[in-house]
Amino acid sequence: MRSMHLATVAALILAGWASADTHVVVANDTTFSPDIIDVLPGDTIIWEYNSGYPHTVTSGVDCMADGLFHGELQNGGDTFVWDVPLDASGEIAYFCEPHCMMGMDGIIAVVEAECPLTLPDVEGPYWMPDSPQRSNLREPGDGPLLDLNITVVNQDCVPVPNAWIDIWHTDPDGNYDNNGWGYRGHHFADMMGHSLLETVIPGLYPGRTAHIHVKVQGISLNVLTTQLYFPDVPQNDDDFFYHPDLEVTVIDEDADGNMLAEFTFIIDDPACQADLDQSGEVGVDDMLAVIAAFNSADPSGDATLDGWVDVNDVLAVINGWGPCP
Repeated sequence: MRSMHLATVAALILAGWASADTHVVVANDTTFSPDIIDVLPGDTIIWEYNSGYPHTVTSGVDCMADGLFHGELQNGGDTFVWDVPLDASGEIAYFCEPHCMMGMDGIIAVVEAECPLTLPDVEGPYWMPDSPQRSNLREPGDGPLLDLNITVVNQDCVPVPNAWIDIWHTDPDGNYDNNGWGYRGHHFADMMGHSLLETVIPGLYPGRTAHIHVKVQGISLNVLTTQLYFPDVPQNDDDFFYHPDLEVTVIDEDADGNMLAEFTFIIDDPACQADLDQSGEVGVDDMLAVIAAFNSADPSGDATLDGWVDVNDVLAVINGWGPCP
């Protein structure tokens, strides 16, 4: 399982946190079909030659090339592939150089990605603050094992660097350690919002299905408290707190029940929320704005957007200090 795990993690890193779509456009006589496509940044577009004289796929407006991309479709079976840049936005026009004046052109409409927030779930009675910093919660002889690839993004689908992830769950027999730190710990995602949790499949706590408690926090003071569940567990149907949207995605599971899985947390973490003066970075001027509005409802100093300026706004500026992503 270990070699499989390493290979899969490498593939996940290369692929990024989200799956890109592929769009196919056919060059047919003097048309592109479809001539308008909606894409997301990171998607792939493939133009295929179908019929007619040789064509090109050339970016630009009014039959004037702008140099963004250019491909040749000379013969049957020829293709041109272009990956939509991650910073692309708006509409990107393109045309066929020999046939542009005959109306052979198209539009790539880059739409904004939308990521619905991960559902919150009950914290439960057994959370303990100040858990040890570690991403491996296993103990000798543990099993079945769980390798959980975690990704944290915000509501704009942007990775949240250094996100704080706090984990606690039962041991394989369904018991919580409420006197120590067994199967408890926190760790931080990397700069791309990725992390790996190495633990065990939790046992069944009385009245509950198998679950993992999680708290996740980015730069802002907003904390997501939720739980993760596992597919095809019979007790899921009778658990009041279970929700299918909170199931991990199982990538592989061996005969002993050892599991490789993944989950993406989408958290309410506005990019540079504490940039009160919209300067592109969080700094001294933002802190002065908080101080000036302290203990009031003045929105000019409300870095947490909670309707009141207090110490939480000071902390939000400190946490977000530096250039905006």
